[in-house]
Amino acid sequence: MLDRFLARQFARPHGPAGQLLLGPLLDRVGRPMMDAAFAALAAHAGERVLDLGFGGGHLSRRLLAAGTRVVGVDHAPAMVARARRRHRAALREGRAIFLEGAAEALPLGGSAVDCAASVNTIYFWPEPAAVFAELRRVLAPGGRLVLAFQTPGSVRAWPGHVHGFRAHAAEAVEAALGAAGLAPVLRATARARTVGDYVLLVALRDGR
Repeated sequence: MLDRFLARQFARPHGPAGQLLLGPLLDRVGRPMMDAAFAALAAHAGERVLDLGFGGGHLSRRLLAAGTRVVGVDHAPAMVARARRRHRAALREGRAIFLEGAAEALPLGGSAVDCAASVNTIYFWPEPAAVFAELRRVLAPGGRLVLAFQTPGSVRAWPGHVHGFRAHAAEAVEAALGAAGLAPVLRATARARTVGDYVLLVALRDGR
């Protein structure tokens, strides 16, 4: 029962547990992956960066500290409300915006961001190809995309994965990215104590 509860909260934090517990927990568990994604993005001050499925917000905080303009999109109202509370100053100054929205229907215009990252979210996308098409749409030509996700073995190591998690092999993700016009340029595998083995993928949007 606990595994089912946690799986549902990881997929879409909600209620008091989502507001008070899941944000810090997501940051603690995913921090190594978010730090790796931050380094791979290599975002410059002033660039517009999409943090898709930002959860607890650790990556958004690092991006704001680096001087980028953060566009956070998450489908969990609890996480959007939390981010807006925690980043009031950045919102007032126009350096950040946090929106509720689905990954396959991003509430952004075409070429709206210079780069994008999504960490620990692909497991919950019913159709990754649709999400990759959306990411290509909102990225400016030549824009960078960074994905970080656990390997299938690490996903399946937690019994709760049976409650809605979809494991993805790196090769299949690369193929889907390429089909969407996002050319993979780097793939690395690393290990972290909190998540086990994970994959870091970097892709570039084509110039068309």
